[in-house]
Amino acid sequence: MSKRMVGGHDGNDPILNVNLPNDFGQDIDVTGHLIGEEMYFDDGTGMLTMEKLYRDEDGKLAYGIISAIGHARERRAYRVEEREESCIVTNGSLSLEFSYDQLFELLAVAMESEKESTGSQVSEQVRRRLAANE
Repeated sequence: MSKRMVGGHDGNDPILNVNLPNDFGQDIDVTGHLIGEEMYFDDGTGMLTMEKLYRDEDGKLAYGIISAIGHARERRAYRVEEREESCIVTNGSLSLEFSYDQLFELLAVAMESEKESTGSQVSEQVRRRLAANE
């Protein structure tokens, strides 16, 4: 698997007007700073995945992910509003509020289900990110 990471907000990054395409709800428009970007290619499946994370002028996060194999692609976009005890996640058609404990529990369930499935690309990415934060 090949991987490329760039990004990070240093105060000098330009403010961007971006439209994050979403095949599963409304596209998400964001005006803010690009704070993270990653692209990786899975040699086993042939899937190319690109992710971008923005923080808008109100402090909310916007996340876009595009995965493609050949001519088939899937585009998803989410807005995340962080609160003191919880966060609200919107995918353009549905909004859900989660406590941070619930989010960690969902993450654990997702990692376990990925471990049991044949495709472990997402699980590998999450494990690497968690390991980097330890």
